[in-house]
Amino acid sequence: MDFHSFFYGGVYALGFLLYAMCPSLKFSRLQRLNLALAAGNGAIIGGRLGYVCFYEPLYYINNPFEIICIWHGGMSYHGGVIGLIFGLYLYVNLNKLSVNLFFASLNRACLIALVIIPLGRICNFYNGELWGRPTGLNFGVIFEGIDDQPRHPVQLYEAILEGPILGLILLELAVKGYLKTTSHLSCYYLIFYSILRFFSEFFREPDIVVGFIGIFTLGQILCLTYVLLTIGFMKFLNSPHD
Repeated sequence: MDFHSFFYGGVYALGFLLYAMCPSLKFSRLQRLNLALAAGNGAIIGGRLGYVCFYEPLYYINNPFEIICIWHGGMSYHGGVIGLIFGLYLYVNLNKLSVNLFFASLNRACLIALVIIPLGRICNFYNGELWGRPTGLNFGVIFEGIDDQPRHPVQLYEAILEGPILGLILLELAVKGYLKTTSHLSCYYLIFYSILRFFSEFFREPDIVVGFIGIFTLGQILCLTYVLLTIGFMKFLNSPHD
């Protein structure tokens, strides 16, 4: 059995079950199941296509069959976000649900992501992938099959930042009254996830297939892009419309 794939599959399955089974005052049981399918399929398809487009477009142009071979690895969080949003929007639009319910479905996904994304990072650590940059600190980790240099356990840094720390930030925003509309939770989630991920990437090796772009990694550039796009989207929502 490939335990690496087993762990990832278990994380995806847990995310689906949490979305489908957690109680909700806004959605029926059938709607939760359908939304879980839309979100899960959208995240997987988007995550794969995001990796194809962001990280290795030339390789996949020359090897198009490899695009569907997700068991070979290669998923992008940022692509997964686009896919999840599109999947939920498609379901809501086809079933003629309200815009508020669309954002409620996104909010549900964000709260579940506070559990699922950190578990995925722990899988990254166990599998010895997405490793950190070399460090002289005494808690550096030597990852098998890479080299003998102790490296930052950046996967664990990200698990803490993208779960408990991000959850506390969103809770503080709620207590302070910043989550005034149904769109605010998902927007603030994406903004602060991107900020925390941006800083954690200073301790993470850039993806081998891309390397550094100037002084930043591709992940950092995507994070900054998502922050700007989300802020622009919030300003658009808050502006008066004819």
